[in-house]
Amino acid sequence: MSPFASPVASILQRALLVLGCALPCAVQGGSAAPYGETFVRPGQHWSDGGPPAAPGQGPGEEPQADHRYRQQLAALEEGGGPYADALAEPLTSLGRHYRVRGDLEQARSLYRRALHVVRVNDGLYSRRQLPILRELLEVYREAGDMSALDERYEYYFRLYGSGRAPFTDARLRAGLEYLRWQREAVRLALDGDDLRRLVDLIDLNEAIISDVALDSSLDPAWHRQLVYSQLRNLYLLQDRAQPRIEETGMLQTSLFYLATQQEPGGHELRLATLQRGALPRGVSMLQSLIERMPTAAPAALARARLELGDWYQWHGATERAGDEYTAAVALLREAGEVELLERWFAQPVELPDNGAFWQPRQLPEGKRRVLLEAVYDVSASGRPGNIEARVVDAGDDDAAYRLRRQLAVTRFRPRWLEGRPEEVARLVREYELVD
Repeated sequence: MSPFASPVASILQRALLVLGCALPCAVQGGSAAPYGETFVRPGQHWSDGGPPAAPGQGPGEEPQADHRYRQQLAALEEGGGPYADALAEPLTSLGRHYRVRGDLEQARSLYRRALHVVRVNDGLYSRRQLPILRELLEVYREAGDMSALDERYEYYFRLYGSGRAPFTDARLRAGLEYLRWQREAVRLALDGDDLRRLVDLIDLNEAIISDVALDSSLDPAWHRQLVYSQLRNLYLLQDRAQPRIEETGMLQTSLFYLATQQEPGGHELRLATLQRGALPRGVSMLQSLIERMPTAAPAALARARLELGDWYQWHGATERAGDEYTAAVALLREAGEVELLERWFAQPVELPDNGAFWQPRQLPEGKRRVLLEAVYDVSASGRPGNIEARVVDAGDDDAAYRLRRQLAVTRFRPRWLEGRPEEVARLVREYELVD
C-alpha cells in the first residue's frame, strides 16, 4: 500500500512545501542516543514494547483437566468427525491448559488445530478465529519463535482488513497493533534488510493516516494514535538510516512524498527521500494534529505539544522545543492536571519517551543486563554533564564506561515546571545496560 494513491498526498505535498522550505536544519552536535535500546531505567516500560498478554494465563488447572478435555475431544470426533465445528472450543481450552503449564509446543499444536477447524467450517477469513489467533500469537512470542510470529501477524492483519476502509474500532485497533509489531520486528532485525521493512512500515502508516483523516465519523483519538505511531517510525528511521541532513541546509517536507518504490531503484530513492524529509515531516504531522484539536481535552492537546517538543528537543532544536513545553505546561496548569505536570516536567526525562527503541523482552544470545548507578547534571538545554557511573552489583569498568558514553549523547526533556527550563545538578539514577 502506498500513500501516493490517496489524493491527500498530493494536497499535502503542495501545502507542506512551504513549511518544509521554511524549516531550517535543526540537528546539532551529531546523533542523539536511541534511549531504551541498550540502556533503560529499571521498571520503565512503554506500550510499544509489546501487547498485553492474551487471556488464559494464570494458575494451572488440576491434573485431571488434561484427561477431561481429551475425553470431550474424543466424544466430539466420534460424533462429528475430525473437523466437527464443536471441536474448536475444547481444543482452545486444552491449548490454554498446556500453555499455562509451560508446554508451549503442545499449546501451539492445539491452537493451530482449533484454527483449522474454524476455517474448515466458517471459511478462511472467519472472525471466529480471532481470539484463538491472539492466543497463538502469544504462544509464538513466549516460545521465542519470532519468524512464525511475524508470519502470523501478516495473517492477523489481513483478517482485519489490511488497514483499508471501511474502518471500525476493531480494524483500527488491529492496524495499530500490526504497526507496533512491525517496529518490533525492525528493532529485532528479523530479516536481512530492516530498512526495507521500515520504509514499507512508514508508507503503510502514512496511507492509513491519510485514509482515516478523510473519515469524519471516526473518533479523533484514532487519528492521534496513528500519528504517534508514525512518529515512532520516524525516530527509528533517524537512528537506523542516519540521514545526512546537515548537508541539506534546508529541509523539504515534500520530499517525504516524492519517490515511490515502484520506480527503478525505487527502494533506495524512497529511503533517501524519507531520510531528508523525516524531520520536517514529524514537525508538520504534529502541527497538523494540534490544529485539528481545538476542542480536545487539555491533557490530549498537552500530549501533542509534548510530543512535538520532544521531537524538536531530540534533534537539538531547543528553542522550538521550549515553546512547545511552555504551551504544554500552561495547558496542564489551567486544567489542574497536577499528576501529568509532575510526571512530564518535574524531573529531566530521557528522550525519546515513547518506546520507539525499547527492547523489553528477550536479549540476544550471550547478552545480559547489568545494573548501574549514574550521577550527573542535566542543563537547562537538556544536555547531561559531569557524568559518573558505577556497576551496582560488581565491578565492571567497561560497562560503566559504555553507560557514560551513552548518557553523554542522550537528549533530555529538561525540568520545566515554572515556565522556564531549569538545571538539575547531581541527578542520581539507576540504569540497566545490555552487556
